[in-house]
Amino acid sequence: MELLMEASQAGNIDGLYAAIRENPNILAQIDAVPFVDTPLHAAASAGHIQYAREIMRLMPSFATKSNQDGFCPIHLALHKGHIQLVIWLVERDSDLVRLKGREAITPLHYVAEQGNLHLLDRFLLFCPKSIEDVTIRNETALHIALRNDMFEAFEFLVGRLHWDCHEEARYWEKRILNWKDVTGNTVLHIATSKINPRQLVKLLISCIVDVNKKNGEGWTALDYAQDESQAEIRDLLCSAGAVGASSLPVVDNSASFLRTDQKLKMAAEVGDIQGLYSIIKEDQYLLERIDQLPLTDTPLHIAASKGHTQFALEIMRLKPSFAEKLNQDGLSPMHLALQNQSFQTALRLAEVNGQLVCVKGRMAKNDKVEALKLLFGWLELTGKNKVLNWIDDEGNTVLHIASRRNQIEVVRLLIGLVTYFPSVCFIIREILYDFLPFVHRIEVDLNMKNSEGLTAVDILQQEGNWTFG
Repeated sequence: MELLMEASQAGNIDGLYAAIRENPNILAQIDAVPFVDTPLHAAASAGHIQYAREIMRLMPSFATKSNQDGFCPIHLALHKGHIQLVIWLVERDSDLVRLKGREAITPLHYVAEQGNLHLLDRFLLFCPKSIEDVTIRNETALHIALRNDMFEAFEFLVGRLHWDCHEEARYWEKRILNWKDVTGNTVLHIATSKINPRQLVKLLISCIVDVNKKNGEGWTALDYAQDESQAEIRDLLCSAGAVGASSLPVVDNSASFLRTDQKLKMAAEVGDIQGLYSIIKEDQYLLERIDQLPLTDTPLHIAASKGHTQFALEIMRLKPSFAEKLNQDGLSPMHLALQNQSFQTALRLAEVNGQLVCVKGRMAKNDKVEALKLLFGWLELTGKNKVLNWIDDEGNTVLHIASRRNQIEVVRLLIGLVTYFPSVCFIIREILYDFLPFVHRIEVDLNMKNSEGLTAVDILQQEGNWTFG
C-alpha cells in the first residue's frame, strides 16, 4: 500500500503498475473500504492529470468515494486549485458536479463560494440541474454566493436561471429564487441585509421572486429595510408589492387539516407542481395507495381534464401506471383530456407513451377516433390540412379509405369537422384568423376520384351507407 500511495502522490504510473504486480487485488481492496484516501484522491490533490486518467480507467468507482474527511477526489482537486484536472473529471462524468462531500457541499457550491465564474459556467453547461442541489443548511449555490459577498457569481447564477430556455426553466427559477435556507431566509432576505443591496434587490424583483416570503423569524424582506439609509431599498421593494410581515393577511391554516389525498386533488386542479412535492414529502406512499384503487380519478386524470400539461407530465413521470388507469366513469386521463379539448395536454401525453391512444375506456371503445380528432385539430392549427386530400398509390384519400372500410364515424368527422371542433374551428376562424393568417379551414374534397374513377360518395352508395345520417 505504501508503494502505491507514493506512486500516486508523485504521479508515477510505472510505480502504480509495480504496486499492482506486487498485489493484483490492491485496487479492489481499497475500493472495499467505505471511507478511504484512494490513489485518485492522492493524484487529484497533487494535480497529476495523466495519473488520474490512468487510475480512473482502472477503477472508475474511485471518483465518487469519500475519504475519512468527507471529501471526494474532485473536491480535493478544487481545494488545491487544479482546474484542468477538475474540468477533465466533469467532462468525463458530468454528474460529478452534483457529488456531495462534507456537509453536502457540491463542487458547484464550492465554486459559488469562491466566486469562480469560469467554473460556474462550465459546471452549469455540463450539468444544468446541479443548481437545484442544497447543502445540509438547505442553502443553494445562490445562498452561498450571496453570503460570501460573491456578487458577480450571484448575478451570474440569477441570470442563468432567468435566461434558461428549457421547458422547466420558469418553474425552477421560481422555486430556487424563493428557496428558504435552514433559517427560513430566501436570497431576497439575505440581499436586503447587505450593506449596498440596491443592485441585488433590483435584480431579484425583476425575476420571479416572492417579495413577501417570511423567514424563520416571521420577517419579510421589507422588515429588514427600516433604517433611514435604506429608503431607496424600501421604495424598490414597495414598488414590487412588498409589505411588512405585520401587514400580511392572516393565513388560513385550515388546509393543514385536510387529508393528503384532498390536498393532492387541490394541487392537481391548479397544476401546482411544488405543492405536489410538498404533499409527497408529507405522505411518501400516497401515490402508491391511489394506484391500488381499481377505479379512481388519479391526479393525472384531474390535471389532464384541466389542461395542466406540466403537472400531468410530472405526475406521469412519477407514476406511469396512472396514464392507463380508468376512473369510475370508465375514462382514462387521455379520454378526459380529449373530452375537455385539452389538445396540447393530450399530445404531450401521447408523445411520452404512444400506446395511450389505444387505451380502452367505457363501452370498450378506444381512442383511435379521438386520436383522429386530435390529429385533425392539429392540422387545422398548423395549416397543414392539405394532407387530407393527398392520395395513395391507388388514388385514394383518407375519405375514400374511411368510406371503403365502413368507418362511418370517421367519415362524419371528415365531412363535418365543425361539429367536433367548435372551440378549434369556430374560435380560430372568428377570433384568431386576423392574427394568424397561416391558419386555414379544413376542406375535404368530396368530389375527388380515385384510380377507379370513384368518389367517396360513390363508394358509400355501393356499400349502402350514403344515408348514414
